[in-house]
Amino acid sequence: MIDVNEASNRAIEHLKKLYPEHDLGKILFEEAELTDDDRFWIITLSYKSPVAATGVGKSVFVGDRSYKVFKLLAENGEIRSVKNREAQ
Repeated sequence: MIDVNEASNRAIEHLKKLYPEHDLGKILFEEAELTDDDRFWIITLSYKSPVAATGVGKSVFVGDRSYKVFKLLAENGEIRSVKNREAQ
C-alpha cells in the first residue's frame, strides 16, 4: 500500500501531464482521505487556473485557482478518476 506522500506525488505528476503547456504555478496539496475500506486515496490539489485563451477549442477557466480531486488505488497508486471540484 502506498502512503499519503506517494499518493499526493502521483496526483501532482498526473496533473502536470494533463496540462503540459500551461503554467500551473504552485500546486498546493489541499486534502487527502483514505477510504474506510482502505482501497482508495482521495487527493485534492489546487493550482493556478490556466489563462483563458481565445479561439476555438481553447480551455476557459473561471477564478484564480482550480481544484482537481484524484482517486487512486491505495494498493499501487493507479489513477482511477480525476474530477473537478468547485472552490469553496
